[in-house]
Amino acid sequence: MSVAGGNTPLPAARLDPEAVFVEGPIAPHALTACYRRFAANSAVGAELVFLGQVRADRIDAGTVAGIEYTAHRSMALQAFNTVIERVAGQTELIDVEVRHSLGYVPVGGASLLIAVATGHRDQAYRASRAILEAIKQEVPIYGREITTGQQSSWKINR
Repeated sequence: MSVAGGNTPLPAARLDPEAVFVEGPIAPHALTACYRRFAANSAVGAELVFLGQVRADRIDAGTVAGIEYTAHRSMALQAFNTVIERVAGQTELIDVEVRHSLGYVPVGGASLLIAVATGHRDQAYRASRAILEAIKQEVPIYGREITTGQQSSWKINR
């Protein structure tokens, strides 16, 4: 798969199941690794990171204590690849890192990381937003909200 203009291949390892899917919350060192890789590319002029964090929402069953994420890994990986390829074709995406939690993530834990590197800030914002919205709509990852009282209900992606 290549980025816009076909001039740079996307790092295949970034879309490998071992890199994309993380058991539990996403660790802070993931950001450092992205920054180092992106900073080493002299074509990069903008880096943008989005972290999705579990909130203590009030739902019918009580207050959310965490979310348990599940997915059919191969289907989700295929959907991630499709999203990244499409966004790369629409923007000047130089590099990208996407990670999503599986398993339990408590309130305050990061469950989604999207890091993009582009030549300019406008492209970084566009690419990040496009990837985020497409993931929410197209990638088959499901979250079961678990309340402080141990009640649960399936979360609808919004």
